[in-house]
Amino acid sequence: MKTYVLYGKKIDSKAELFDELGRAVNGPGGYFGSNLDALADCLRGGFGTPRDEPFRFVLMDFHHVQKALAEQTWNGLLEVFRHSGVELVLGESVH
Repeated sequence: MKTYVLYGKKIDSKAELFDELGRAVNGPGGYFGSNLDALADCLRGGFGTPRDEPFRFVLMDFHHVQKALAEQTWNGLLEVFRHSGVELVLGESVH
């Protein structure tokens, strides 16, 4: 299964969340949504992700992201992934 890794320590704002999503999928400066509605569209596949194969995201240092984002944005992010059927694995870095 194709896996995209997000580095949570690089995310200190909503804008940086979308920057990191774009980087993970489409390389530096890449696009993968700029708000939660656009992310939902992108998660349908074909915006750098496979159209007909499963894929997932791993969010490392997710506690950092959870603290950095407004509660509404964090909960919205989780909801978008839940509704899309795309797995979001919440992980922590080993130091």
